[in-house]
Amino acid sequence: MREGADQRGARATARARQVAGAFAVRPGEAVPGRPWLVDDVHTTGATLAACARALRAVGAPEAGAVAFARVPPEGASL
Repeated sequence: MREGADQRGARATARARQVAGAFAVRPGEAVPGRPWLVDDVHTTGATLAACARALRAVGAPEAGAVAFARVPPEGASL
């Protein structure tokens, strides 16, 4: 993972741009057939999507994901 800009307050398109290409599997690292990603807070899904792309690039057919909290979409009422 490379260091990137702080994503707090960034919109979905900016978040996706910030994490594009930020994640990679180390050469020679074994990847489980169905890896699981763990995120603390799911905001737009940009980080999870970028991680899943990196895993698919090295042959993982799919990746599961779990997050401990979810930020409601903009305009959603609780």
